[in-house]
Amino acid sequence: MTDYQEANRGQFHFSPRRGWMNDPNGLLYYRGTYHFYFQHAPDNLVWDTMHWGHATSADLVHWEQQPNALDPARHPGDLWSGGGVVDVRNTSGLKDGDHDPILVFTGTQGVRVCYSLDGGMTFTAYDEGRIVARPSGHESRDPKVVWHEPTGRWAMVVWSNDGGNGADFFVSPNLLDWERTSRYVADWFFECPDFTPMTLDGETTWVLRDGRGTYVVGDFDGREFRTSWTEPRTITVNPGAAGGPYYAAQSFDNLPDGRIVTMAWQGENRGNTWTGNASFPVEQRLLRTPDGPRLHSRPVEEIRTLRRSTRTLGPTRLTPDTPLLDDEPAETYDLEATFEVGESAAGEFTVHVREGVDVTYDLASGRLNGVPVPPKDGLVTIRLLVDRGQLAVFAADGAYYACHNVAPGNSLRLTTSTPLRLTSLTLHQLDSSWH
Repeated sequence: MTDYQEANRGQFHFSPRRGWMNDPNGLLYYRGTYHFYFQHAPDNLVWDTMHWGHATSADLVHWEQQPNALDPARHPGDLWSGGGVVDVRNTSGLKDGDHDPILVFTGTQGVRVCYSLDGGMTFTAYDEGRIVARPSGHESRDPKVVWHEPTGRWAMVVWSNDGGNGADFFVSPNLLDWERTSRYVADWFFECPDFTPMTLDGETTWVLRDGRGTYVVGDFDGREFRTSWTEPRTITVNPGAAGGPYYAAQSFDNLPDGRIVTMAWQGENRGNTWTGNASFPVEQRLLRTPDGPRLHSRPVEEIRTLRRSTRTLGPTRLTPDTPLLDDEPAETYDLEATFEVGESAAGEFTVHVREGVDVTYDLASGRLNGVPVPPKDGLVTIRLLVDRGQLAVFAADGAYYACHNVAPGNSLRLTTSTPLRLTSLTLHQLDSSWH
């Protein structure tokens, strides 16, 4: 029996019942169900022979773990990270019955395909696991597939090390026969690509990102990706390597409402029977800024289904002698607060999340935990999602997004070193999402 209530297991962040998890794989939506596949070593607490674990949800919040989707005893090749799609047009010709084919892509040093005809619950290796696409270089992995509407073809991007880090692009009419068409080379681009069409000022553009969440924005004609960017940006303000608090984020395929929703691997949390968890899903938008197009992130709105109670404060004036929410009992919550900072020349305010875990805004420099977050119309708004072992911080309409693993705790306090006006504060205490 798995204890989903153990002290450091996130209550609204997915983690496996037991065993190791890392990268999200093949995220997709089909007939009312979100499917979250993930790298999984079910019998070990460290990285081991990879399976594809599987969890399903009706709302992106309440997850139920299913039997493993891919198993090395039944599916050939290295079952490492990859993507998945719903073939609603039956371009593959694999449909046999009521369900649309669902295809997932995996493998190292060559891409293999597995397909499902029962809604993504069980998979069969296509053509006994034959390699259907062979990237350049001697090392490659992590295929991600997406539909390219203007050409009516599928596109696939795969990381490889041909002459350095980069991505090979392939095109296919049917998901089974692939032509390599181009290569994007960049030293920064390493592992776990995600490739997403997004709308900017009413036009479709493309975002290419790697495992650290480093990304560039450009154009894609169905065969080649081009960008004018000379330097990439990062989705989170605290990017890190594999095993850190944010890695290998992937976007969902076939979402019905046009949203771009991603989840990542957080590798710094573990319990007695499990290692690793998923980040809380965020919706991402591409917005124009004075510095160019930028990705903005915000928690998916479905988090409201977890709200147990709500407390609203403000407007009020804060002083160094009057901390707010002084040691408020709070373990899992969603906090949003807006401060007037336009006339403040010095000092700082701090949300004390846990012992040793602070979120601080410096009024003189306009920095949030060291990152520039300029006031807008004299106001700064921050939002915190706090779980037993996880913290996500949002500000500047989602331009600021930080993902952390943290130690458990059960108190909350807001302090300021200078008189400051709090415009509003809303604290939602959150229920557990575990069934």
